[in-house]
Amino acid sequence: MSSGTPPAVKRDRHDRGLRGPALPHSAPFHESSDQFFVREMREAIEDLDARLGTMLSSIKFALEEIPNKRDLTFASGHVPMGRIDQGNPTTIVLYQRPIEMRSPTKELLERILRDVLAELVSLATGLRPDDVDPNYEGPEIRS
Repeated sequence: MSSGTPPAVKRDRHDRGLRGPALPHSAPFHESSDQFFVREMREAIEDLDARLGTMLSSIKFALEEIPNKRDLTFASGHVPMGRIDQGNPTTIVLYQRPIEMRSPTKELLERILRDVLAELVSLATGLRPDDVDPNYEGPEIRS
């Protein structure tokens, strides 16, 4: 029965191709969406720190995946993208998943992240959002 040629090898029984990540996790270019978000947040905060200097010395930044029940109760029908916890120091908290859900591309995610930071820092410092970030575009881009 053997004609000397090996049988055809199928990738899988439904012929859909290889499964798994496009790049191995050990590759230098592999970056998860969580790692991307944290990196973009860190860069945005560093830019704000370079621009505002000592005004940010009394502000701490944090990241949470989703808003808690208390924040959703006070949000009056929409999902918040961040909050300010008054105290010493004042803490600005960003919510990763609501920001990601409004961002179909990485470029838009970066813009929305920077705008949300500008809005929250402006509330904490009393400045206008466009004074905090000269590239501030406003809430229209989040629709």
